[in-house]
Amino acid sequence: MVQEQLQRSMTKSSRQTRELTRRLRKLTEVQAAVGWGLILLVIALLGVIYLNQSSRIATIGRGVQMLQYELAVLQSENADLEREIAQAQSLARLQREAESMGFIRTNPGNVEYLVIPNYPADTSIVKEPPNQNEASKTPVETVRKALILALESKVNDLMHGESVP
Repeated sequence: MVQEQLQRSMTKSSRQTRELTRRLRKLTEVQAAVGWGLILLVIALLGVIYLNQSSRIATIGRGVQMLQYELAVLQSENADLEREIAQAQSLARLQREAESMGFIRTNPGNVEYLVIPNYPADTSIVKEPPNQNEASKTPVETVRKALILALESKVNDLMHGESVP
């Protein structure tokens, strides 16, 4: 009886071992399938990301090419306009235009000068600012004061007949 029990327990044990082995085999097959599935999913995801990035780069590259073409066209138009301006400002053209408007060439003997009394105006009433050394000037406190000083300087220069750049 003991032997029978021992055999039963061994049979039971070998059955349990076989059952456990079968379960483990199924588990490793599922794990392998899931692992390969994840690997394929990651590869597919990387492919989609790569294609998306390369597509964006190609689109941006095409946009850059279009902008470069547009820049070249505008530069060409600009050069044409500069050439037209230079032609319009040529002395020969201006002379032809003046003659077509009725202007004629003159001799120094044909020129009449008009005398205007009290011209130029008496400059003694215009107060000249004292000439200060640049290093001794104090900085202006506000932008508004700086703009006013710059405007006054330009008006004074204009009144004295100096060129205003």
